[in-house]
Amino acid sequence: MKQAKVQQAYFEMQWPRDNLFLSGFAHEIMNYRYHWHASEYELNILLHGSQEFCIGTETYILQEDDVLLINPGMGHASFAPQANTRALVVHFSSSAFKPFVKKGYAYHFHSCQSVPENRYHPGYNRIRFYAGQIFQAMWENGPYSRLTAKASLELLLATLCTMFEPQAVRNPGEEDMEHQETVKRLIGYIEEHYREKISLEDLARFSQYNRTYVSTLFKNTIGINFHEYLTRVRFQNALLELAATEKNLTEIAVGNGFPDLKSFNARFRETLHRTPAQYRTQLSPDRVFSAENGDGFPGQSRNYISLHDDFLRKKLKEYMGVLDGE
Repeated sequence: MKQAKVQQAYFEMQWPRDNLFLSGFAHEIMNYRYHWHASEYELNILLHGSQEFCIGTETYILQEDDVLLINPGMGHASFAPQANTRALVVHFSSSAFKPFVKKGYAYHFHSCQSVPENRYHPGYNRIRFYAGQIFQAMWENGPYSRLTAKASLELLLATLCTMFEPQAVRNPGEEDMEHQETVKRLIGYIEEHYREKISLEDLARFSQYNRTYVSTLFKNTIGINFHEYLTRVRFQNALLELAATEKNLTEIAVGNGFPDLKSFNARFRETLHRTPAQYRTQLSPDRVFSAENGDGFPGQSRNYISLHDDFLRKKLKEYMGVLDGE
C-alpha cells in the first residue's frame, strides 16, 4: 500500500494481476475542479456541508451523507457554496467489472445518486459502510489492510450490481496497444497546443494518418470526439485560471483556445449553469485553492483532510456502525 502523504487522508492500492486499481481521499471542497476519468469510477460521499455537483449537463445538490457515483468518461465538477464542506472520495478502475460483462463492454450506473427520500435506504447505507471499511483499512495500515480493502471493494461492487441496475455499454477503451499508443501521442499534442487553433487535419498531419481514421480512432478509444476532448481541456485550464489569477474573462477565454468570450460563456453555462462572471463572484478567497505546479501554472492540488481528523474518524465510525440496525 502506498500513501502519498503520511498525515493526509489519501491512499493508493493496486493489484496488478487483477488489473485493479483503488485510491481514495477525504478533502475539503474548494473552487470548481473540472475533470474526467477515462477508465475509473468516482464515488463521492458528502461528509459535511452542501455540494453542488455538475455531471455532463446535469446538476445535483448534495447534502450530508449523500452518495453520487460518476461513470468513466463523464466530465464533472463540484463546488462548495459554504465553507468546511467535506467529502470522501473513492476511485476504482473500470476493469473491476470485467468478469461480468462481455468483451468490449462496461457497466454504467445511472441510478446511484441519493436524494433526501432515499439517502438512508439499504443500498446507500451499504455503500457508505464499505467505503468506510476501505478507509479504515488504509488508516490502520496493518498486516491485513490490503485483504480488507480488496474484500470491501468487492462487496461494494456487488452492492452496485445488485441494487443499482447497471447497464452494459460499449467500452471505448478496448483497443489494441498500437491504437492506445497513437491516441496517447494525439492527446500529448492536444495538451501542448490546446491554446492554439488546432483541427483534426492538424492531428492527421501530426500522426500521419488520414482525418477520418484519426476521428474514428479518437472516438472509439477515448469515448468522446476530438472537438469535445479539446474543448474539455480548454475549459479545464480556463477554470483554473479563473479561480487562481486576476486575468479578465476575455484574456482567459482567448488565452485557453476559445475563439471568443461568447463561446466560453456558452460552454460555462452549459456545464456549470452560470456565467464565468457569476462564478467568480461566488469564490471565497479562503476557499480558492491556487497551488502551482512546477511550471508556475495553477495546479489541481486538493485540500486533503488530516488522517487523524476527529470529524473524519467520527463519520467513518458512524458509517461502519449503520448496518448493525438493518
